[in-house]
Amino acid sequence: MTRLSVNLNKVCLLRNSRGGNSPDPLEAARACIAAGAQGLTLHPRADARHATLEDVIAFAGLPEVASGTVELNVEGDLRPELMRCAYEVGAHQFTVVPVMPGEVTSSRGWRAYDDHDGLAAAVRFFNGKLRVSVFCDATETSVAYAARAGADAVEFYTGAFAQAFGKPSGDALLEELGRAGDYARSLGLRVHAGHDLDTVNLPACLARLKPDEVSIGHAIIADTLVHGLVPTVTRYLEVMAGA
Repeated sequence: MTRLSVNLNKVCLLRNSRGGNSPDPLEAARACIAAGAQGLTLHPRADARHATLEDVIAFAGLPEVASGTVELNVEGDLRPELMRCAYEVGAHQFTVVPVMPGEVTSSRGWRAYDDHDGLAAAVRFFNGKLRVSVFCDATETSVAYAARAGADAVEFYTGAFAQAFGKPSGDALLEELGRAGDYARSLGLRVHAGHDLDTVNLPACLARLKPDEVSIGHAIIADTLVHGLVPTVTRYLEVMAGA
């Protein structure tokens, strides 16, 4: 069954907008765990506008994370301090995400002009202690870059599919995701997915792509503002079980 990793960056962003520690990302993490989430995701950017390295350290100290019951997924670029932090605190997964200067959020997967030597070096650095996933486009070329570097998994960027969902172009993009997922599995890679997934488009994604894991943040936090965090995470898990 597909695992749900809840991205709590937006909780960190709200906290940072005011200063102090309200809302407390750790309390949000505990609520997600209580609701049944199997993973927690943080993406600390260099500008520390939402999650920070201190948040990674704090999340790693949660009993469920420390015991391995709940996986901690750290996303980000190949900054040495970020990789070192994920390694030292015992995160379960590091997802390499290409970062474009000035971007609001991630918008693409690994491509020809990215640092392939750096990616391979990151895999060697982690040395099997934690799973290495690479944020990929739904193309064989992007997947092949991750496989060549020695990664364990790929996470497909689903933003374009989500934005086109319900249109013929959305169906075509979903099929591209499915074919890329099939190719990734043929290379022995785990398949993950994330970006703009919600309760409406998630079932179709699960049915075709059959990912091992989905990472969802923005939609969950947006729904949480109306319905609360535990009911929202519970609803996502119900949708996933039904799919």
